[in-house]
Amino acid sequence: MHLTLFIPDLLPPYGTEFQATQADPAPSLRQLMGRGHRLQFAPIAPEVWLCQAFEVEQRQDWPVAALTASLDGLNVGDDWWIRADPVHLQLERNGSRIIAAPQLELDHADALALADTLNTYFTPDHIQLQVAHSTRWYIHQTAASEVVAPPLGAIAGRLLPRVLLSGAQASRWHRLLTEVQIALHDHPVNQRRSAQQIPTINSLYLWGGGHKPMVHGEHFQHLWSDDPLATALAIYSGAEALAAPANAASWFASKPRLGDQHLITLERAHIAVRYGGPLGWRKALATLEDLWFAPLQAALQAKQLEQITLIATGADRCLQITCRPTDHYKFWRSPLSWSALASSE
Repeated sequence: MHLTLFIPDLLPPYGTEFQATQADPAPSLRQLMGRGHRLQFAPIAPEVWLCQAFEVEQRQDWPVAALTASLDGLNVGDDWWIRADPVHLQLERNGSRIIAAPQLELDHADALALADTLNTYFTPDHIQLQVAHSTRWYIHQTAASEVVAPPLGAIAGRLLPRVLLSGAQASRWHRLLTEVQIALHDHPVNQRRSAQQIPTINSLYLWGGGHKPMVHGEHFQHLWSDDPLATALAIYSGAEALAAPANAASWFASKPRLGDQHLITLERAHIAVRYGGPLGWRKALATLEDLWFAPLQAALQAKQLEQITLIATGADRCLQITCRPTDHYKFWRSPLSWSALASSE
């Protein structure tokens, strides 16, 4: 049985300090990384890695919106779709930081109220927001629009880049976003959220535009994930799609099929790093060690797994570590140090 474990932002974020007196948050992970076969790649957004893993072609942009819209039950057809997700832009000294789900605590009723107001502004442009999920909103049109943006997973919790949208029609969408921010400023939903000290919804993030693509990749027979894009890709590739297990023990208890290729995606580190910084990362890593890395290392040594492939991303690189049972005996390979893994951003 082969397991691929995809964990965005698993590598130490910039600013993480390591002291010899501190307890090691994940010794099993360091040993797996040190004794396994390592390949290093350029940094990659979670959505891009998933699309590439399932052999989805990048057209003008990565066509995330049409895939997740179809999963959300919308009639995608041949239209061009783009995500228009609600976000909070947090003004800071060096720019605006984007706060996105799951940090927004936005319920469906409030999402519909906000979208209804915005749709009155969009009527002259023949645009309508569709709220399929409280934090997954969509715009679609018959003709494709030449606009490209970084995937949300690349910038969530980070400062917005100077140039957010590119493409021949980017100016049209910039104008639309200006209208959105004006319309949302004094919205009753935001007034209530502000009084409750909850981040307001003060903008939309446009990304993932495109027509619904073919999903050619059939490398994985089973997906275990809470990520809607991963779930959509698995379903349209013909793979079984299940919710992410709570831990390695529950995954083994579900009796995953021997001889098959399994993909598990875990978001704990990604959320912790983007919104909790180095301290959040350290806490998430210790939890992942207990729930996943130590049990998987033991399972590998016991030959319950033929191979583990760990995909770990960070701000300045992506590592792919392949581990087999025989790697346990490679004592001459030392565990990787955290300082060697830390981002140099």
